Amino acid sequence: MVSKTDLEEGAEAPVARCQPQQSRSQETFTAILDAAAELFAERGYEQTTTHQIAGQAGVSVGALYRYFDSKQAVIRELYAREITGLRTRALEAFSLSDLVSKDLPQLLRKTLGVAFAIYGERPGLRRVLAEQSRKIPELAALRRSLEAEVHQGVRQILAAAPGVTLEDIEVSAYLVSLFLESLMDDFVLYRQGERFSDERVIDAASELVLRYVMGRAER
Repeated sequence: MVSKTDLEEGAEAPVARCQPQQSRSQETFTAILDAAAELFAERGYEQTTTHQIAGQAGVSVGALYRYFDSKQAVIRELYAREITGLRTRALEAFSLSDLVSKDLPQLLRKTLGVAFAIYGERPGLRRVLAEQSRKIPELAALRRSLEAEVHQGVRQILAAAPGVTLEDIEVSAYLVSLFLESLMDDFVLYRQGERFSDERVIDAASELVLRYVMGRAER
């Protein structure tokens, strides 16, 4: 088991004990992660135990510990899997022409539309992962890595887009990335009720960003 001191800065992050090589082992490994995802979304991270995860997955606790030495290791692997899924979905959604597009308004709206759709699929799980990524150091490291990718992508788009009137692309890319990430967390994951439609928020958010980077709204 991983103690509190194991999670201090500089300590080795809990990871899966071993990666499954055979199909049956892979099925067990995946079943554990799927069960954890369901329970975390339903009960929350703190209220879920490894015994509950094993029971939900239909495996013994010993089988779970064959692959994961702690609950932290389970959520880390689950978080890594979710990030990989996000990257895959994003690559599938955008063509090369999208990525090199000079039509910044269209690209921005498409990006927000794709992000809203992906994040809105399993908001309960994504809320738990977002919350724990601010508490568990190894998840925080994965989150920072993803944020760095988003920042770099935004920077490249702003640097190449015509009509952008920014003196400091680096800082501006950071601010735009921070705004978009906060929008995902606060609106998509934590919104209460249906006060605003996705379309209205995407339109308003796009206009806000475009006013900032281009000095005017683009329709």
